[in-house]
Amino acid sequence: MTLISAALLGVTLLASAQSPDQRAEAERMANSGANAAALKQFQAIAAANPDDIEARLWIARLHSRMGHPEHASDVYRSILASRPQHFEALVGLGNALLVLGRLKEAGDALNRAEALGADRPDVLTAQGKLHEAANHTTLALAYFLRAIALDPANAEARLAADRLRASRGHRIHLGYDFQHMNTDVEDAHVGTFEVNARVADNFRVFARGQAERAFGLDEQRVGGGIEWLATRHASLRAGGMAGIDATFLPTSEGFVEASVASGRARWSVQVRKESFDGLEMWIGGPGVAMTFRNGVEASARYYRGHLAPTGFDAPATTTDTVALGLAGRPSDRVGVGVVYTHGIDRLDWLTVDRIGFEADTLSFRASYDFTPFATFEAGYDYQSRPGPVQAHRARAGLIYRF
Repeated sequence: MTLISAALLGVTLLASAQSPDQRAEAERMANSGANAAALKQFQAIAAANPDDIEARLWIARLHSRMGHPEHASDVYRSILASRPQHFEALVGLGNALLVLGRLKEAGDALNRAEALGADRPDVLTAQGKLHEAANHTTLALAYFLRAIALDPANAEARLAADRLRASRGHRIHLGYDFQHMNTDVEDAHVGTFEVNARVADNFRVFARGQAERAFGLDEQRVGGGIEWLATRHASLRAGGMAGIDATFLPTSEGFVEASVASGRARWSVQVRKESFDGLEMWIGGPGVAMTFRNGVEASARYYRGHLAPTGFDAPATTTDTVALGLAGRPSDRVGVGVVYTHGIDRLDWLTVDRIGFEADTLSFRASYDFTPFATFEAGYDYQSRPGPVQAHRARAGLIYRF
């Protein structure tokens, strides 16, 4: 045996002696949540032996856990280059591509995996997520239920099925708003009731009623509308309401809002017509919401308003409104948000006393999902009006899905 051969044999024996301990330590770190340290360890193992498929699978898994779907997909593809029928790599690739929004490629990988293991809950769960993202919700739910039937302890599929049932189910929304001002004005109380019913996977209808007690008057209005998901990326919402003995609430209202998603951005435009006793207002404009990988959403919206008196001769006026917001979910059950508005706010509860001036409003929102089917909402608004007049508003709401 030559000196070089002996050295190579010694290195091989040393690596084989250390590898089990190194791998066990890397798996321990990965299972304990030390993802970055585990990733370095598995990368070292794979560098020493590129044919170690299990180490490379761990690298891909850890990239997915750490929010690096591009890196995960690259590693899974490298495995499939030499092992095209590797089941876990196909499922992992499909899940990574799904996170990236590349649904067609994800479907190709998951269809290949399902052909290899149609009774495997992991591929059925992944297929459910894929079809949910494509808004094929009936098919998605069928996949989730198949996965649960094969593995009743599959918490991921069960939670996904419950959330999907909730999102596509009928909804009842109860809301209450309270407003107090630092002037000698009676507090305002507003109750809102809405029923939103699913007609098809891409079409819903809703009915809405609102009652207000303010300025010594009781007013109501009722109405409804539609929600249409034209494609996976484009949606339309339209409707109207009519006032009953309305003085401060609009005597009639109509609105339409269209939105289109592109990547992480959702662009929208909204137009509303509000008719009051002696005044008509058109208001509308564009908006954009951007979702980041950590789940935080930043939004911006601009409205241009045109106010014209009716029944008497007076000049029309215009208003400009800008709203900037941030929202996110600190946990699976909790949602929070803050919005700053300069101009007219709360278009869902618009009264004639709030449209003739510019105001600055800071709004805070929070929600808590008791279950996927029941959500509690709360909020607080601080509004500074000319004068100086200050308004404090509190709100609470409950959404029940069935």
